[in-house]
Amino acid sequence: MVLVATFLGLREFYNLALPESKGVERLVGIGLGLILTALLSCGNLKMIPLFLVLILLVLSVLFMGTSQNLASTITRIGISFFGILYIGFLLSHVSLIRDLPNGKRWALFLITTVWAGDISAFSGGALFGRHKLYPKISPKKTYEGLMGGILGSMIVALAFGLLFFPEIGKGILILLAMGIGIFGQIGDFSESMLKRSAQVKDSGDLIPGHGGMLDRLDSFLFSSPFLYYSLIYLLKETP
Repeated sequence: MVLVATFLGLREFYNLALPESKGVERLVGIGLGLILTALLSCGNLKMIPLFLVLILLVLSVLFMGTSQNLASTITRIGISFFGILYIGFLLSHVSLIRDLPNGKRWALFLITTVWAGDISAFSGGALFGRHKLYPKISPKKTYEGLMGGILGSMIVALAFGLLFFPEIGKGILILLAMGIGIFGQIGDFSESMLKRSAQVKDSGDLIPGHGGMLDRLDSFLFSSPFLYYSLIYLLKETP
């Protein structure tokens, strides 16, 4: 499932960030992103630094061979490499969470907390939104919506934790919920910046009326690494 989401997300990323890129460039970029996601999902963390170097070398050869402008080539290499990390690396943490002890429950905790934050942010902004957060990037987002999203994440996470993780203190659950809520909003804003630069409303048309895969995944991109490393270093969960 994560590999499918990575494939669709990278395809939309190239449409937004590198619309002029050729088919082979997109194919190689998406393929490298899928390999990176698979390596991380399987827990082969020691291979990642070397593979990242390999990705840079492959992208450099590929783009330099299809462009005569050095400045443009460097920019395209950077954008493509960023997309692989932005989607492939970040999203793979969902699989890493799932492979932890109680991983399925933690993955469900992440999903419900993120969705609660998204719904609460939308509702809070629609009902009480008065003060714009970043009008140049996302005109509809407000401080009231941001706070509503974080509050909604905290309430749902606390309820979920009391039911499925009674051994974990309320303070830890609230801390995790706040982090997921904040990083979920960061993911939302990062995708809004990408869409704003491409001058489009949605990342794609995968789901009619609801946008593309990136529109559905944006809140998970930064919140899943936050939860994974919190579980590893704060709660001492081990794969």
